[in-house]
Amino acid sequence: MTDEFDIIDIVYNAVTSANVGMVIYKDNSITGEVNNHIVINHLNLNSNEDETIDFTNSLPVNVNVFVKLNPNGMVDRNTMKTAVRAIRTSIKNISSVNGQYRHAHIAWEGRIESAKAGFDCMNIRLDFETDK
Repeated sequence: MTDEFDIIDIVYNAVTSANVGMVIYKDNSITGEVNNHIVINHLNLNSNEDETIDFTNSLPVNVNVFVKLNPNGMVDRNTMKTAVRAIRTSIKNISSVNGQYRHAHIAWEGRIESAKAGFDCMNIRLDFETDK
């Protein structure tokens, strides 16, 4: 069975294969990161005493692409466009391995304004499923 840690690793490998020339982090970036980078994490869902959250075989995943703003404060659209298109293509190519079903569906994409000072951020939200 595949849990949330395995799923993050699978998405990380797919994003790495996009070859966008950015550092890729799992969970969050290092403090003070000043270069273009990507952060892959999963949504935190809360559970109570009566209910436990089971991430086995299904997980909502965020791929956040951070591109430095130009010195004049404008978005570096070309860098963002190139990176997001390559990542999107790579994510869509996630497939079964050794008979284990894997599917990443892009559920949402959008800009997250003011996510990090000095950066433009584009969020790609995936719904990732594996064998049940």
